[in-house]
Amino acid sequence: MTRTRIQFRPVAAALAVLALGFSTAAGQGALSPPAPFAPAPPAVSAGETALTLAAAQRAHDLGLLSAAASLYRKLLDDPAGDRSGAALALATVLLDAGDPAGAEAALAAAPGPRTAAWHLRAGLAALQLRRRDAAQAGLDAARPEDLSPADRAWHLFLQGALFDTLPARDGGSVARANEFYNRARDAAPTEFAKARFQLAAERVRLQLAAPTREDLEQTRRLYEQYQGREAGYELARQYAVKLALLDRKGEAVQFLQQQVLLGLPARERGWRDEFNFLVGLFGDRSRSGLGRNALQQLLANGTKPERQRQALQLLADASPAEPERGNFKAELDRLVGLAPAHPLRESLLYFRAQLALAEKDFAAAEENANRVLLDFPGTALRAQVLGLLTQSAWEQQRFRLAAENARKARETLPAEDPAFAAVRAKLGVLEAEARFRAGDYRYAADVYAAVLRERSPEFAGERLSALIFQRVLSEIRAGAAEAAPVLDAAGKDPAFRTVDRWQAEWSLARALQLQGRIDEAFRRVGALVAGARAEAAAAPADLPADLRLRMGWLHARLAFDAERHAEVLPLVDELLKGLAAAAAPLRDEIASTSILLKARAEFALQQEAAALETLLRLRTEYPRSEAAIYSYLIESRHFAAQEKIGEAQLRLTRLIDNADYRSSPYVPFALFELALLSERLGQEKDLAEANKRIEQLVELPAAVSDAELIFAARLKQGDLLRRLSQFPQAQQAYEYLVNRFSQRPDVVLAQLALADCHNAQSSADGRGGPSHADNAQRIYEQLRDRVDAPADVRVEAGYKLGLILSRRGQTDKAIDVWWKDVITPFLLGNTAGFAAADKRPYWLATTLFELGRALESRDKLEEARRAYSLVLQAKLGIGEGLARESLKRLGVPESKP
Repeated sequence: MTRTRIQFRPVAAALAVLALGFSTAAGQGALSPPAPFAPAPPAVSAGETALTLAAAQRAHDLGLLSAAASLYRKLLDDPAGDRSGAALALATVLLDAGDPAGAEAALAAAPGPRTAAWHLRAGLAALQLRRRDAAQAGLDAARPEDLSPADRAWHLFLQGALFDTLPARDGGSVARANEFYNRARDAAPTEFAKARFQLAAERVRLQLAAPTREDLEQTRRLYEQYQGREAGYELARQYAVKLALLDRKGEAVQFLQQQVLLGLPARERGWRDEFNFLVGLFGDRSRSGLGRNALQQLLANGTKPERQRQALQLLADASPAEPERGNFKAELDRLVGLAPAHPLRESLLYFRAQLALAEKDFAAAEENANRVLLDFPGTALRAQVLGLLTQSAWEQQRFRLAAENARKARETLPAEDPAFAAVRAKLGVLEAEARFRAGDYRYAADVYAAVLRERSPEFAGERLSALIFQRVLSEIRAGAAEAAPVLDAAGKDPAFRTVDRWQAEWSLARALQLQGRIDEAFRRVGALVAGARAEAAAAPADLPADLRLRMGWLHARLAFDAERHAEVLPLVDELLKGLAAAAAPLRDEIASTSILLKARAEFALQQEAAALETLLRLRTEYPRSEAAIYSYLIESRHFAAQEKIGEAQLRLTRLIDNADYRSSPYVPFALFELALLSERLGQEKDLAEANKRIEQLVELPAAVSDAELIFAARLKQGDLLRRLSQFPQAQQAYEYLVNRFSQRPDVVLAQLALADCHNAQSSADGRGGPSHADNAQRIYEQLRDRVDAPADVRVEAGYKLGLILSRRGQTDKAIDVWWKDVITPFLLGNTAGFAAADKRPYWLATTLFELGRALESRDKLEEARRAYSLVLQAKLGIGEGLARESLKRLGVPESKP
């Protein structure tokens, strides 16, 4: 996430009000006044961190060490994340990759205290660097009870390695070493992890002290003596390992290939696996290397699943890029397609899924992952596969699917096993954030609450406070009524940092503000600010000054919105006194917007002289601020509300003509309001002036990309041109809107106006081609039938359609349209009543009168009486006197409507 700023753009609904011809005073909410920056969200979310961590762990488990290291380094760049944990994980990967120096560097840079986990990895790095005493010290400093279950397995491994590297005379024992290696392997959670421990053990033995030449020659003589027998195979393995210890790996590979494998009987499949593994470990694993070929043979034809998984890991690590990566994928494809199925098909599918995901081939990744779940319903890889599917869905922004997969992965892990507590907590956060991003705020809040109840040690300090904040924010988005008590309860939690509490209060206050619950928001913010002021001497150190100032500004703004205008003045004055603590950009923005707020309050208090003086101060002290530019709009609206149209126009002209403001986004809106003011004057020259201002507006670079403003301006321009009787030009304006904004829901307003424009030009019909009347009728019919159009539009279109039909001599069809398509669904079928802003009552009453007259023309007097009676029965509030006169004319007594 990145720092966001409140955008001072018009909302569509307010622009639509302006475009439909309401007064400037009524449309004053069309453009939001400037406001200070909103509090910044974290750079990286907890859900993204959990997802990256899971991906890194999967890559590590599969032997994709370079990919895992890259992901852990990405986590290290997150200042709010668990950088210490990421550093330890990176050190583990580097140890697996045979880079102990890099691992030590990662450990040295790890923030925080030197924990048991840190000492364990330091010991493992020292072991690879053949510093056995330092490795022993690391083991001694890492008490098993202070380690996680996963790290306890590595603790066992290190014990085994120390036995392996200790001379026999000093207590070294291969048997004891193997015992610890096996215990470490058995403690690993997956088959791939088990294979990693065994592979690590093999690598430890390659770190042993190099043998003497005499020892090497003795081993060779013994091998030659027992060649072809069981004892000879073990001696061949020892001889190859000793060659490798002497940095003669090429000779070791040549010996195994030419003297051992060539003569190995077919029945010795287990030993063939061992020798191919050693060739792969010692040999060249590049595209055509002997080591790579041996590993591929082991993977394809081996009999030991553990060695085959190790071959997979070695091949994967040796295939970071093309062409090796392509060859590796091709081999996986071949093995997956074997019939009968390869014994490791489950692992092969999982590997293919991971490689596809790394290349953003989401379809292939999901196909292979789902195949694992379908073909192997009891798979031990279920949690890892669901984690992979979670990442795939997340990266495609299919957040609901990501949440569902994260939930399933979490349910796969036993809740009672503390070894999985941290992973379960991370999956819970991932599910909650995915729900939040999908807009399922109620669901997200519930999942966050469940995670917080568990209070996993994985989330502590700032990260725990951030989760509490995210839970509160989810409640706010789900509905502010639910959020207030949750925030109140969270405020009593000592884990909830003051800075997060204040940011949550900011978010709640803004939500209440949007819901029109201004008084409630004002009370909450006022209580928070007053409480902080009362405890100023002991104010928490973690509350930034800029957040305190933002909240003070919001308090003043809420006072204004709650029409507590007299309270705004002292709140602004106090806020301005405390601005010295803020940085320059925010200080200037809070100062300028606060002074503007004060002027608006003074206007509302009828203190015009004071307000004008305050605006002068604003423009003098902060002449280029957005608040100063916006102040001309405020001043213009003030005079317009008093019908001082000339004064209002003068203020807008000053804004438009100021060379310093030409690139401001407020200039197009000033032109629009100037056009509306000219329209209010009503003379032909004023209407022409209004049209001229709109032409200026649409040509401004600042307005070109503002679809809302362009739509409203062109719609208003069409209305102006019709009033000027310039119907062809008006038609062009409406057609432009219909063509450019065809996907907007409110394009029906332009379509209705276009139909009216055609209808007004129908007297010029008869020149060939579709007539204006035909076009008008067609559009009215379309609007009447559009179920997604507002009811007001459909009723008006139905009424006007009937008029065209009646004028064309199709009175019976007109009657049918008015009764069946207008009156029946929108009057007789209306059970919800009408809102104050609805236009339907007018058009319904007008339709009933036209219907009554049409029925009279057909001598259907009883039906006409019913139409006029409906005007009174429906209480439309329009035309009741005319309805009574019509009924009286048709012989209905006034007392019996």
